[in-house]
Amino acid sequence: MISIPDTNTLKPKAYDNDGRIALFPSQNTDLVKIDFLFEAGSAYQVQPLCASAASKLYTLATRRMDSAQVSEFMDFRGIIIETSNEVLQSVLTVYTLRRHVGELLPLILDMFQMPAFAEEDYTRWQRKRHEEIATLEQRTAHIARRLFYQALFGNAHPLGVYATADDVYKLQLNTVVDHWRRHYDLSKCKVVLAGNIEENLAAQVSHILGIAPALHHPLSTLYSPLPQPAATSAGQTLTQKMPTATQTSIRIGRILPIVWDSVDYAHFIILTTILGGWFGSRLMRNIREDKGYTYGIYARTQIYRGCIVFYITADVAANTADDAIRQVFHEIEQLAHEPVSDEELTLVKNVLVGDFLRSVDGIFELSSRYCDMQANGVDERLTDNLRAAIKDTTATELQELAQRLLKVEDMTVCTAGV
Repeated sequence: MISIPDTNTLKPKAYDNDGRIALFPSQNTDLVKIDFLFEAGSAYQVQPLCASAASKLYTLATRRMDSAQVSEFMDFRGIIIETSNEVLQSVLTVYTLRRHVGELLPLILDMFQMPAFAEEDYTRWQRKRHEEIATLEQRTAHIARRLFYQALFGNAHPLGVYATADDVYKLQLNTVVDHWRRHYDLSKCKVVLAGNIEENLAAQVSHILGIAPALHHPLSTLYSPLPQPAATSAGQTLTQKMPTATQTSIRIGRILPIVWDSVDYAHFIILTTILGGWFGSRLMRNIREDKGYTYGIYARTQIYRGCIVFYITADVAANTADDAIRQVFHEIEQLAHEPVSDEELTLVKNVLVGDFLRSVDGIFELSSRYCDMQANGVDERLTDNLRAAIKDTTATELQELAQRLLKVEDMTVCTAGV
């Protein structure tokens, strides 16, 4: 069986400025990918949508260049600029040819130091975001996800807060600007460089952007975990009827009582894959192939700083949700009652290795993986544990884990639709 690569081949090739800049060099591309990581996500906002608005708007225009000029600058050089805003972290990602980096960096610096936050750009953002959220609020999958996270964490927790379309026009531009001022601080930014990187590129980035070494404040101390979830009762069942829907969306799961760097979690990844982590999983065979209730059903885990969420998700045909849930619980109970066969365990381990290799197949994939790990507060101990688990985990260990962590009575069930 092919194994997961050694951890040293997955890490940045070098660091600069006491770890503030991580480098993933490659001579096999003319492109450079730059990620700027800020602790500026929705957990830090004072009003719904404040963080996502700031993340988008500060890149549109500066006091030197309006949005049309910025757009023309990027289009003429084939530069792609993307922003993402999650619960804790906001990321600016730039793809450019190496020869454009020198003229691009001053514009990036202007975005960080003197964005325009023009009223016309904000008005356009409001119209577009209002339409996006209004559309989401009609989708059963969005409603089921919202019910699920609010059940697990409570309405006041960052993972339980969901903006509504009405929140868009309640948000004032000055609140967005205040969020940017408080959280987009280059002294606390981490930069990840990947692609065609010459030796002096990190120094060039440091010089133009004024990114100094972390000194007495290593970046890890600047990253804080999420608050603990409010006490919620396990085994809740929540339903929201949507008469105009044509399907029902299901979310089933729980907060796991384990941590990401434990051996248990590495084993649980294998268990989750057997249950619903690939196209030939048990849930797929039962609920898609045998019953024909859905096009796809998946089991996943999501690491957040401070907790791990396990969930099963599916969109099922009308009037099949109740039996689909029964079948999910049946498959969960089977994992606790009967050990996995050696044949199935070997197959799933190979699936996991293949998925992992595809996720690191390229320098940009490696850098994106590193950014994700930074956002979630994990390190290569997770990879090391998974490598060992794929090599040594037994069916007996997985059965015992299912008996502890996949109890039906601990699962929260949320549905939205007909």
